[in-house]
Amino acid sequence: MNASLSAGALVADGGSGAATDEAHWDDQFIKLVGPEILRKPLRVLSAADAAEWLREFARSFLLEKKRLTSPIEIEDIEGGATIRFLYRGGSGYSDFDSPETADDRYAASKAATSQSRAKADGALTLVAEELPGSAARVRVSRAEMDDGVVIKEMSETAVLERLAKELDALEKARERR
Repeated sequence: MNASLSAGALVADGGSGAATDEAHWDDQFIKLVGPEILRKPLRVLSAADAAEWLREFARSFLLEKKRLTSPIEIEDIEGGATIRFLYRGGSGYSDFDSPETADDRYAASKAATSQSRAKADGALTLVAEELPGSAARVRVSRAEMDDGVVIKEMSETAVLERLAKELDALEKARERR
């Protein structure tokens, strides 16, 4: 792949001067880690409150009626949570012509209940951050994207849409207090 990146002075305030603030560039380049797929400023919530809410939000995808199309596991991390997509390992169907033996059924049963199927197949990190001089924000980025990992578009979309909707509702409720 042939790619390049160019960075220059940012013209701030409609052309009144160049902004060379190191914090600005650090913030811009953090989008490349993962990569970042959502950035949402918070109006009311603190980063600490949002981090705890993100952990509960992530765990809600383990509930029966709120599950994603991909199997997941949740890990609490500093500032939020990781939603890890688990590898299913093939389609689960065997060749039509091959006879299934008792050993095959035993191996399939053991694999279905063992930790070996908990191999990660990509993840999303949901973190709340406190920014110096401004409000907190929530960032979502992809993680654990090794070679061959297929992006779970339906599951990611479901997470992002629900996150935006529920976070907006939470902030509106807190504003009314």
